[in-house]
Amino acid sequence: MNQEKIKQDKKRKPGKVLRTIGIVLAVLLAGLFIFHKIKHSADIKFLAEKGYYNPVSVGDYSMNVMKFGNENGKGNIVVLSGMGGGMAVEMRPSLKELEDDYQFIYIGRRGWDASEDTKEDRTVEAIVEEYRSALKASGITEPYYLMAHSMGGTYASYWVSKYPEEIKAFINIDGTYVEPIAEEDMQGEASGTLLYKVAVNLGLGDILLPVFLRNDAGLSKDEWRAYCVFQQSSLPSDAVANEGAQINRNRNVTWDALKETDVPKLYISARHGDLSDPESEEANKKELLPYLEKMGNYQIVYLPGSHFIYKTEPEEFGKSISNYLDSVE
Repeated sequence: MNQEKIKQDKKRKPGKVLRTIGIVLAVLLAGLFIFHKIKHSADIKFLAEKGYYNPVSVGDYSMNVMKFGNENGKGNIVVLSGMGGGMAVEMRPSLKELEDDYQFIYIGRRGWDASEDTKEDRTVEAIVEEYRSALKASGITEPYYLMAHSMGGTYASYWVSKYPEEIKAFINIDGTYVEPIAEEDMQGEASGTLLYKVAVNLGLGDILLPVFLRNDAGLSKDEWRAYCVFQQSSLPSDAVANEGAQINRNRNVTWDALKETDVPKLYISARHGDLSDPESEEANKKELLPYLEKMGNYQIVYLPGSHFIYKTEPEEFGKSISNYLDSVE
């Protein structure tokens, strides 16, 4: 009888161990989820206190419209980011001296930088209309100075071509070259969103992002926290994933929409800013110039360096922006 009981206990033991492990894991995951929700609420409050969270109602959704500088100064500079979160935090130090004379408005696209997410296709047409609506809802009057980085330059180029009367000048910071795209190359795939959602909701981003991201812009403790929060809020976004899949389609649509306007335009060429390099010279000749010539009235500043020139060469970058603004006032 005792031997039979021992055999039954041995059979039950692995099941008990697995159940115990399952319970421990469930409790751990629930704890991580609750921790993330509490921390996220605290992070949003922190962003608001530092001026990095100002949700504006645009119809049935909200967008984060951050304002810094002199609202009664020489003009409003609307800043559009590329495919990355937290650019407002990273770029602002290099332009801080200009905040005495200008107001800078950093707009988070839907899905980015604590703006509300969406599953709608992220077409350039929709994105530009959302930008315009967010500005109107914020009471920002036109004409604006438009400043854009990387993929933001594509959206800004479409904006300038379609609504030139709204733009006083356009500053394109190493923007993505707009060009015709073959039909078979237009549509990409949106991927990774579910994995990112799970990771972020379990608080893994709270733990891992500050470790793996690089503070190469020399951000302060508070700025670094804001930057990491923006990165984490953007990673699991459906809008971000869809926007990535639409890049070539949006470049092609923008190329077709480009037209010559009198709006003054500055292109800061960083990645291909060294014309002594044959590869850079060829890229400027074949890709950059056709793009700019189609829009007309442009200047180019060759500032060799990283694609993120505003944080790797902040003084030279800030001086280029300041000089250009002085020239178009």
